[in-house]
Amino acid sequence: MALDFPASPLAPALRLLEEGRDREAEALLQTSQEGLPEAERLALLGFVEARKGNLRAYRALALEAARRAQTPLTLYHLGLALPPKAGALALEEALHRFGGNAKGEARLHLALAIALERLGRPEALAHAALARLKDPSPWTTLHHLRLELLFGTKPFPEVLEEAEPFLPHPFPGVRMLAGHTLALTHLLRGSPKRAKNLLRGLLSLLEPQSLASFLVLGALALDPPEVRLLLEGAKAFLPREGWPWGFYLLARGLGEGDEAHLLAAHGLLREDGALYALLAEARLKALGMEVEASLAPELAPALRPEARVLLLGEAGTPLLRFLGGGPLPSLGPRGTEALALLLAHEAGLSGEALGEALYGEPNPGALKALLHRLREKGFRISCAPYRLENPPPSDLRAFLRALSRGDLEEALALYQGPLLPWSQAPGVEELRLELEEALRQAVLAQGDTENLFLLAERLKEDLEVWEALLERLSPEDPRYPIARARVERLRREYGV
Repeated sequence: MALDFPASPLAPALRLLEEGRDREAEALLQTSQEGLPEAERLALLGFVEARKGNLRAYRALALEAARRAQTPLTLYHLGLALPPKAGALALEEALHRFGGNAKGEARLHLALAIALERLGRPEALAHAALARLKDPSPWTTLHHLRLELLFGTKPFPEVLEEAEPFLPHPFPGVRMLAGHTLALTHLLRGSPKRAKNLLRGLLSLLEPQSLASFLVLGALALDPPEVRLLLEGAKAFLPREGWPWGFYLLARGLGEGDEAHLLAAHGLLREDGALYALLAEARLKALGMEVEASLAPELAPALRPEARVLLLGEAGTPLLRFLGGGPLPSLGPRGTEALALLLAHEAGLSGEALGEALYGEPNPGALKALLHRLREKGFRISCAPYRLENPPPSDLRAFLRALSRGDLEEALALYQGPLLPWSQAPGVEELRLELEEALRQAVLAQGDTENLFLLAERLKEDLEVWEALLERLSPEDPRYPIARARVERLRREYGV
């Protein structure tokens, strides 16, 4: 898939790429053409290399294209070519700078959805939905349906009904994406036989660029001899790095029950295919092995229940999420706010202080009823002051402890967004600002480039953090053009 600009000199090459006619597109792009922008030509040549499996060439050409000119298309390909954390930032910047074209915005939202999915982040679904809304094409529709299977609530029969008409589509990429979506649906709804039959029908359509994403589903649904043949065929085409090779190792580990392949897959996928790293974690656990820094506590709560079962073999994790997440359904918004305040104040809060933090004024009757409901949920809350005697595992408590001992890497990993961003309770709003500023000052004082990058990603529009990051990046760093673009835009917007 490529970014579409009607009446552009790029249009013929873009159309050929969308139709899967890569050789013709490459020949066209290598021929000198009047009016063809050089930066965008390089970006598309890089995309052709990616289709061949040469991810390094794609990244190098996308970086050079973005250095020459930052346009919607060059930032789009930079976003797809870079590792997903940096890629997501490039795509966010492109959306900020280049709005107004529905098709162009749709492609950028879709690429951002792909990058966020590789990180295991549920916001991917919202961007896929926006892409589909702005341009309801086969690509946007199928990606949206696939992300519904991972993070959404759409009933499985509706997904099948919407995806099945794309199976006979004339473009091979669309057919493969439809097959992937349908096979995943059957696996999630407990119909492995249907998934197997569907995947068998797609084997003859496989091309090098679609092999990697097919391997894991094949390992889960096909018979062992078929999986072995699939892996033998894939080995010759896949680059031995990044998520494509991670998928190969994972599929092989799943098929053979091999610890070494599963561990290697987990290492490659944890930051570039995180949801599939969960699958490696679960299989290693079943073999009696544990991984360091498990991803499950962070990623599992946002997954659809059926996806958690498929990837983890269990219903999920007891970790409660307050940072960047929504209200906890079992507690309700007010109960979630009260629990967050009690977790943040380990020594406890007086009834007056807790009431003012929740309601803006002491409200003994409402507070008493609320605490009664929390106790009915199993939380032991002592009185005078109100204090949690059995604080549950939570990202908030872990974040506060990491920050207090100066472990900024862990604190940043836990800080997935503001504290209960939907809450307007006075005490939560105050605590939200305190947590963000404490983390911000600690990272700025430390000055570590990687931590600054993570903080900039989390805070999005903080000019001081972006400037501090830009000062520490060399011009050769893949993140440099993203940071430079973000600083330039924020300075204009803030009138600096």
